[in-house]
Amino acid sequence: MGDRVLEIVVLLMSQIRESKGRIENLEDMSDRLKSQGFTDNEISSAYSWVLDQLQTDSQFLYNFSRSGNSFRVLTDKERQHFSIEALGYLLQLRYLALLNDSQLEQILERSTLVGPPPVNLAQLKVVIGTVLFHETGHPELIRQPAYFFQDEEGLIN
Repeated sequence: MGDRVLEIVVLLMSQIRESKGRIENLEDMSDRLKSQGFTDNEISSAYSWVLDQLQTDSQFLYNFSRSGNSFRVLTDKERQHFSIEALGYLLQLRYLALLNDSQLEQILERSTLVGPPPVNLAQLKVVIGTVLFHETGHPELIRQPAYFFQDEEGLIN
């Protein structure tokens, strides 16, 4: 569920950015999202998360609307660790101010544990959802994946 809610959050924040901070009629947007296959529960969860961020984080819209004077440059090794789609998605979330510097670093670090490169978009969404929704107090939105790693004795953990 978390990756679908994340998709709605990204669509909502993209719409807010395009309309320069105005939120369009939520009912119309809900209808569009439903026509794209999203459920009422997913739409409601995404709206709740965004509204919660607006109410609890006074810097949320400020960070969203300002253009930063600095930006994080990924190393060649970091860029090679992600598929092109995953890297583009990560940069889009940073542009939309859904990720702060600390969250971006956590995602980069945790993505190294997902598996061999390149990390694809689906894998990255799980990592992003875990960092974003847990840190902002909405762990119920996290899709809990099972990761299995073999230890040196060949046992699965």
